[in-house]
Amino acid sequence: MRLQPVLALAASFGVASSSEVLDERGANCGIKGGRILSAYLSTQQASFTVPAQCGALCVSQPLCQSYAVENGYCRLYLLPVNKVLTKALGGTNTFYDKACATSTDMCQVNGFRSLRNQAFFSSAALSDNSFKGCSAHCQNTIGCKAFSIELATGGKCRLYKNALVKDFTPDPKNTNIYWDVNCPRSVAADSGPTLAPYTPTIAVPSIPSDAPAAVTFPSPTAPIDVLVTDSPEYVPTGPQVTPDDDDEFISTYTYTEYELPTVIAEGSPPVTTGIAQPTDIPTAPCMVQAGPQAQFTLLNENYIPMVSRASNSIGPLLQPTAAPAAGDPILSPETFTVPGFYLQQPAGVTNVYDMVYAGSSTPQFVAMTNTGNIVLVGASTGTTFKNNRVTSIFNVDCYGRISITQGGSKYTWSTDGASSTLVKAANPANNMKALPQNIPAVQQALKHRKRNQELAERLVKRSYSDGPAPKCPASPPALVAKTKQGYSMGHGNFCDNLNDNWSLSPFSFDGSCAVQSLCYDSCEDYGWQSCNGIFGTMMILSCLDAFESWWEVIPAIACAAQASYFTGVAATSTGRDLFYKAQGAMCRCFCSSPPDTCVYNNGNFYCADIHGNDDSNCGDCGRQCGPNSKCHSGACGCPLDQCGKTCLDFRNNPNNCGKCGNVCNPSYCLDGRCYAPQPGDCVPEQSVTNNDFTSWYPSFVNWTMAAYPGCTLGSNIEFSATNYQANGNSDPAVLVEMTSLPADGCSAAMVQKQVKMCPGIKYEFTFAMGYVNMVGNSQVQSNADCTVRWLTGTPSSWNTNDNFQSSSSYNIGLNNNAYKTFGPWDLHVSEGDPGVTKVKKNLFVDLTAVIHCGNANGGAGRFVIRDIKMNPIGQVTRSLTIGEEKAGLILERDDSASNVTSELAPYFPDQKKGAVLVTSFTKNVAKREE
Repeated sequence: MRLQPVLALAASFGVASSSEVLDERGANCGIKGGRILSAYLSTQQASFTVPAQCGALCVSQPLCQSYAVENGYCRLYLLPVNKVLTKALGGTNTFYDKACATSTDMCQVNGFRSLRNQAFFSSAALSDNSFKGCSAHCQNTIGCKAFSIELATGGKCRLYKNALVKDFTPDPKNTNIYWDVNCPRSVAADSGPTLAPYTPTIAVPSIPSDAPAAVTFPSPTAPIDVLVTDSPEYVPTGPQVTPDDDDEFISTYTYTEYELPTVIAEGSPPVTTGIAQPTDIPTAPCMVQAGPQAQFTLLNENYIPMVSRASNSIGPLLQPTAAPAAGDPILSPETFTVPGFYLQQPAGVTNVYDMVYAGSSTPQFVAMTNTGNIVLVGASTGTTFKNNRVTSIFNVDCYGRISITQGGSKYTWSTDGASSTLVKAANPANNMKALPQNIPAVQQALKHRKRNQELAERLVKRSYSDGPAPKCPASPPALVAKTKQGYSMGHGNFCDNLNDNWSLSPFSFDGSCAVQSLCYDSCEDYGWQSCNGIFGTMMILSCLDAFESWWEVIPAIACAAQASYFTGVAATSTGRDLFYKAQGAMCRCFCSSPPDTCVYNNGNFYCADIHGNDDSNCGDCGRQCGPNSKCHSGACGCPLDQCGKTCLDFRNNPNNCGKCGNVCNPSYCLDGRCYAPQPGDCVPEQSVTNNDFTSWYPSFVNWTMAAYPGCTLGSNIEFSATNYQANGNSDPAVLVEMTSLPADGCSAAMVQKQVKMCPGIKYEFTFAMGYVNMVGNSQVQSNADCTVRWLTGTPSSWNTNDNFQSSSSYNIGLNNNAYKTFGPWDLHVSEGDPGVTKVKKNLFVDLTAVIHCGNANGGAGRFVIRDIKMNPIGQVTRSLTIGEEKAGLILERDDSASNVTSELAPYFPDQKKGAVLVTSFTKNVAKREE
């Protein structure tokens, strides 16, 4: 009877009837509306605000019949959805019956378990107290169904046999975080800040796991004795340039020809086993030095930085139990820093140091109390207790390991959670490490992530013979390291060789040591410092891959600190010794340029190219070619050209002129071509050509006309071909016309270049000129006075000689209007005179007529020139004639003698002063008698 009112009430409020089925499970899933009953359990943990997680929590609770995700809460109800939800009230909350739960896994949730479901395994290892480490333990342990980590420095990873659904109570204040075995790291979008994000722009390079092929050399072959060959034909680069003096050419002609010498030293094959690594290298630095400038971060046995406490003590950096604010420096583990420490030598004390905390305004000294606690005090106590405290008890080795001694006793410094104590020990553990802040290799490892990545990218390929760990000796230069025959890999593995230290590592670093070992094994790439940089970068990047969430920040900081510490150890002599150990097992040094490795008799090495052109290493190390021979591609041959075993020069050898077997007749070879010289003397002759100007079109052949400044050709000055009529004759000539004369007149030059004259020959120069006052049948003005002067060169101005030989000035014009032959001008020239050039036995001058017309301002001068001749008339002889009588001797005079006249001196300018020389001329000698 009461059922109907209840059903009617439910209908009036829109409450779902129990007979209403919303899915195949017979459950109400994902129903939106408002509730009419209160939840018996609520939690605001972000992980439970995910419906699947809230459903798993409901499944774990026997009393739970339905659940809802409401306004950032997961709420559990004692009744099913159709009993707690009303559609009439409306709402945005989403309700589910218990049967709607899609999973029983609970992930990343804070809370606790009952006493009957306690952990069956726990690990205090720092790397295990993280999602990645603890999850791996659970997945690799038979029977593990759930695990938890503890938000505390020194916290533990715990494994459970029962899944969380069996019994779990949420508690956001609990410092333990739980996951079922198959859970991901995070399930909620808002589960707190993550460690600073990083997406590498450049991947850490991949170093091949297989060594490059070992260096090989071709089997040595004995070099040939000497070359027996014919050189290629000589190809001239231009026309043959003949001698100026064939007589001199014949008298001085020589050519090269000799038998190829034999080798004078046989030598030995090059070294193929290579040169070992250098041994004389600088001392590598230690990680830590004393002094306030050498500050370091103090790391505990788990590589967690030690910091000061409010209680004037020091202990490990503590794991946050609440999420830090976004951007907090602690979320960047690889760059996070804490105040440092430094070592200071106490006054009057040796062998031990004070450790000073640098994070306060006044120095604070780390001290041990008489009960073994660690505290900070304001002054050094020396090596003995004062007020139950002692400070001068610390020492450090080259690798930054801190040791403690006091009163003859040794101590182990260890931490447990937040505490820090010293305990006497016969064999103390070097738990504490000093991570310096000023060693370059460590600084590189401590740089921010991008810097580390750039370091890995650069992979600086150190020079093979410089830097703190050269791969090859500096001498001989240009050595390169290559993989040797019979190499052996893995001898420089940092982890294997430093196992005593590495075994204390709480982190595995995901194969970083394997990469470091391969890098140390590399012969041609990657120097010691480069490999250490790659090693540190690989370790730090593996830390960033292992830890992601804010509740893993302390393991992440410790991991980055250990990576930096081991990078620093690798930068000491320990790392360098491992580098050389690996290099010695893998590599040898060889010459690169030149390519062959040779050895002197004293055992020192040098580089050569035995297959090149080295005369001292021709075909083998130390193999020397004979005198006057040359190495060609590892074989001794002739220095220039070669026919069989005969050495010669194709450019001058008459029996092999230009090529083997080309014999010249006559036997002269010039520039690789046969040459027939023509010995003899200069032949005197009348050598002025076109002397009557009969060849005049389109220009006067062999003559060049020019005007001196003041007048111009074609305007004031004209030269033209004409026939001159005088004395009943009509003769070809050149008409010279100078018109519109300025006050200073006009000047011109008429030049015939390269007029031949013979040395020792006297010439008589004549020419004809005639006054012109009529051209054709027309009267023309011709009222100027003109002069013509002949020279053996062209002077720079009309009224100078410029040291050329010059005739007298010959007048023609209105006052000298007769046509006649002018001259003679007697002249001869010698080699070396101004304007004289020599070609073979011939001398040449530029015969120049300098013409000037003036004394007729505004007037004109017109005349013709023709019949120019320079005839040889006699031979200049070196006779011993004085006056008309011949003397038998040259008469010697004092240097002051003045009887070498200026008239005679130019004929023989090399004549010594004091030697009397008189010339006589034999008339009409046309050619010297042979």
